[in-house]
Amino acid sequence: MVDAAKPAGETDGPPGALYLARALAALGRRVLLISDSFGLPLLECGVDRWQLGRETLVEFPFEAGPPDGAGRSSNAGENNPITDGWLHRFFREGPGRELSHLISTERVGPSHTPESLAAQPREGTGDAPLDLFEAEVPAADRNACHNMRGLDITGYTAKTHRPFEIAREQPRPIVTIGIGDGGNELGLGSIRWETLREAVKFSPGARIACRIATDHTILAGVSDWGAYALAAAVCTLDGKRDLLNSWNGDGQRDLIEALIRETDAVDGATKLRQATVDGLPLETYLEALAGIRRLMGHDP
Repeated sequence: MVDAAKPAGETDGPPGALYLARALAALGRRVLLISDSFGLPLLECGVDRWQLGRETLVEFPFEAGPPDGAGRSSNAGENNPITDGWLHRFFREGPGRELSHLISTERVGPSHTPESLAAQPREGTGDAPLDLFEAEVPAADRNACHNMRGLDITGYTAKTHRPFEIAREQPRPIVTIGIGDGGNELGLGSIRWETLREAVKFSPGARIACRIATDHTILAGVSDWGAYALAAAVCTLDGKRDLLNSWNGDGQRDLIEALIRETDAVDGATKLRQATVDGLPLETYLEALAGIRRLMGHDP
């Protein structure tokens, strides 16, 4: 969240990522939680509370070091020497050698360009609406990361889209999954730009729509909810739905309250340091998790 009092991580994203990580770890999978310097403190708080171990955390670099408030210049442009060098070591020499899946939860990615728009699959729907795109998306808003208000936050966003772009180049097949709720997140490039433009009425959807596609895309009213549902589905498929017995709303409430208390986390909608998610009171936000748990036979 850049237009808060100071840049900070949001309360939507980390709770879902941590919940999913805990489930996968309990199922015997090795899990890595990757974020830049704005998101990492929130993940640190969560892994410490849930005893997942700091070794699960990986800090993703910025191209020119963490931004100091000067804007997008520190991370803009097409050259990625620091990012791609780091990724080469990560995938070829580091823990990335063993990755089977890359999952993004509520992670902003770069917007469309005419080239990415033209490359989107449109079987049976006609050509890409390039004239409409050219008319509605200024050049400065192309290939840039935006928040839901349409503010360019490229300079405050490490290039975490690059692993998804190069995943198919790795010797070991890597399945990619994107979880999002607003159109500007990694994975939403799987949905045609013109569809997002029409669907996202409460923000400048044409300008913010992310161009990065994933093998599988999960849409949810709040991104965390998609991560909760994925965790429940994986536990069920593994025959371990009982793992969710104690992973309830009370635990998520405690986590979110700790994020507000112990880090600089803010609500992405209100821009305030308060225990809400996307402007929703926790009672409302946690209803989705309760519904998932009811489907699993855990809550009355």
